[in-house]
Amino acid sequence: MREKSFMDAILHGVAPTNEQIAAYLNAFHHRVPGVTSEVMLGLRTTDGRTSYDVVADRIAAAQPAEALDIGCGNGELLAAIRTRSPQIALAGVDLSAEELTLAAARFTETKIDLRVASASALPYRDGAFAAVAAHLVFMLIPQVDAALREAHRVLAPGGTFAFLLPRRPKQSTNLTELLAALSRKIAVRYPEFSPFAIGDRALFERFGIADLLGRAGFPALPTFDDFEVRAAVDGEWLWKAISGRYILGSLDDELTAELRAIVAAAAANGRFDYRESLRLVSMVR
Repeated sequence: MREKSFMDAILHGVAPTNEQIAAYLNAFHHRVPGVTSEVMLGLRTTDGRTSYDVVADRIAAAQPAEALDIGCGNGELLAAIRTRSPQIALAGVDLSAEELTLAAARFTETKIDLRVASASALPYRDGAFAAVAAHLVFMLIPQVDAALREAHRVLAPGGTFAFLLPRRPKQSTNLTELLAALSRKIAVRYPEFSPFAIGDRALFERFGIADLLGRAGFPALPTFDDFEVRAAVDGEWLWKAISGRYILGSLDDELTAELRAIVAAAAANGRFDYRESLRLVSMVR
């Protein structure tokens, strides 16, 4: 039901409430925990790293004694950080208890602080962490200002803040064309539907990101590192990636079957170039 109220609004051209968005995200990850990392682990940079590796490398370079992962999901980024810094004290928060159960299973032989909590109300004291990280999280938060203020609050002076965001590709790709085709198919059934972005659109522009961080209290300008992750895909993997997306992964069986047929046709010639444009934002408090 929590997914349904959000989807009813989206499909009929109504902006969902913040409460509906939070409930939808929680319900989605309750139904398919771990789906985000499963897809992202199949994508690599030109030097063979995953997007989790990119964030973990930036955190590890600062050699922090403790680090917090906001929206940690099933713990993929936490595991990447621990690999690079075996003695680091780790903590992670997420809205999904199911995702945190998966994360806890990865750290059975070592201590880790995992809590169900909102990014906008972190259950930690001021300056508790020498590093704060997030992997594809802040663009999902409708009121991201509050979450960034919380990240600033729990980050110690001189600490490192590094987070990953999606980035608009500079030109059309196989993926953007496929997503547009899928949106057109949905609109045949639901004429009022239009693609919906959950979070703050300012996070897709450098000046918007810098402005949000400044309002949150960060004194310095951030560093931006833009990159792509890519994979050669077959129809099954491509459908897994598409159905792991919000909205597209929450439609009824009949419409889902129609979308799956479009995805299969797109991948049929074996030349589908799957690429995601990403941006690493980092700074020192």
